[in-house]
Amino acid sequence: MKISKEKIKSILFITLSNLGDIILTTPVLQRLRDEFPAAKIDVITGAPGKEIFERHPSVREVIVQQKNRNFGERLKQLVGLRRNRYDLVVDLKNSLLPYFSGAKYRSALSVSSRGGIKHKRDEHLLKLAALGIDPFYNNSFFMPVSAEEREYVDSLIGSDWKRVVVLNPGAKSHLKRWDAAKYAQLADKIVSELKCRVLVTGNEDDVEAVSQVVSHVTTPVKDLCEQTSIGALAELIRRSDLVITNDSAPLHVASAVNTTTIAIFGPSDEKRYGPLSDKSRVIKPGVPCRPCGKALCKKGPVEGCISNITVEEVLDTAKQVLS
Repeated sequence: MKISKEKIKSILFITLSNLGDIILTTPVLQRLRDEFPAAKIDVITGAPGKEIFERHPSVREVIVQQKNRNFGERLKQLVGLRRNRYDLVVDLKNSLLPYFSGAKYRSALSVSSRGGIKHKRDEHLLKLAALGIDPFYNNSFFMPVSAEEREYVDSLIGSDWKRVVVLNPGAKSHLKRWDAAKYAQLADKIVSELKCRVLVTGNEDDVEAVSQVVSHVTTPVKDLCEQTSIGALAELIRRSDLVITNDSAPLHVASAVNTTTIAIFGPSDEKRYGPLSDKSRVIKPGVPCRPCGKALCKKGPVEGCISNITVEEVLDTAKQVLS
């Protein structure tokens, strides 16, 4: 489908719901800005996306998609979208909204992963190819940080340490969480052997995992759980020397700001969700059944394959990337 670019005055960009997934879609917004610099862009996103997209200079309105909407609320949204008379709708949720929007141009319902498995960022970008847009001309992320957030991170990091390591022990699925006690052992060794400052991050869903790490360490670490906005987290990670994380949102934040990452993977596929930053490494269990991508493991309700990864494996990798 060839687009008459001069006719595109308004765009609806429908992105995803969870923070990590949202971050991986921001390169699509960047490409839309590049291709249609005069167009006004509205964004439909999940709640975590509000903080990101409201700061984008090309975004006119951010519509937060509420969960569990009734039929009347859905119908009202459809009527509102048609009234806006969008010229182009790009939908990364593969919903039917583009077809009800009345837009002349819209992204395809699904896109083939031509050439085999692709990273999710690239899979999202390929949506643009069907519209006649070069998807990979610019694949940069958008991660806004305010002056206040930079000052706040200044106070967190301090000036007493030459190197800073961020640990992120949380994840939505318990099968994606490397054991908190192992994170605590790792933190102790990073402080004592590598002479780094360790900061432990997490959101409201990670309180238990972070508290377990903090309660098990024998060396000083800083608990930052629920203490950073998305922008402050991005700035903190950008200024860190290394991030060690499960498959969760901070992994993709690190990709967005190009901070070296050690990603600890269990059931999910690192080829699709792994780190994109320079010098990054993936540590994964050597079991034939992965990546299964499942939320439950038939081998047990508590520990999955990620439990096979040892502290020594992660520490040795940290020594390599920090050397």
